[in-house]
Amino acid sequence: MTTNYPGTKTGITEYNWGAESSINGATAQADIYGIFGREGLDLATRWETPDASTPTFKAMKMYRNYDGNKSTFGDTSVSATVPNPDNLSAFAAIRTNDGAMTLMVINKDLTNATPLRAAITNFANSGTAQAWQLTANNVITRLADVPYVNGILSNTLPAQSITLFVLPTAKNLRLRVGTNAAPRQMEFWMDGQGGQRYILQSSANLKVWSAVSTNTFASNSFRILVGTTNPMSMFYRGLLNSP
Repeated sequence: MTTNYPGTKTGITEYNWGAESSINGATAQADIYGIFGREGLDLATRWETPDASTPTFKAMKMYRNYDGNKSTFGDTSVSATVPNPDNLSAFAAIRTNDGAMTLMVINKDLTNATPLRAAITNFANSGTAQAWQLTANNVITRLADVPYVNGILSNTLPAQSITLFVLPTAKNLRLRVGTNAAPRQMEFWMDGQGGQRYILQSSANLKVWSAVSTNTFASNSFRILVGTTNPMSMFYRGLLNSP
């Protein structure tokens, strides 16, 4: 086709894997969407649209409106490989509007939970991922955020489930002054990304800097209180610190 009909697009019309009211139909639909995106299919038409109350419809929402605010799976496919896609499949993409990586993982095992250990490469190797999940209970649930460190995201996926992880793009560190400190204290906020290490430094002359606090972000912001009993003028700065 590339040689004889360059530019010809490919489509699949009137597909339907059935079982719309079952989580099995939902995992099939999620798998199909991931494959379509990974392979660069130009057009796919499902016959018909499943009822909005069904797990299969909600599997479609996991890609197109998982949070009810029209947040979507990424639009630029990136490589995601798994040992056995018949048991567990994974699809990844970068979302253009905010640079986030979206990772959809589908556990097809009928009865067993499956451990996940995803190696994140060519992206921020530490941070805090949002997690959204659809299971046999037929509800898209926002799970607790999942921290990942040194490029490894670990989780356990329920049997017959669809889980979306949203990994934010790396943020630059920002130091800002708060307004809720007690007397003789100064409040700072360090804004960054979960999993990053920071160091707060102080200086009396902008030449010699000393560490005030060093820690790792548990979330994307961290509050620091500094005593101000010393009458000398002080300067503060925040730096990223390698693990």
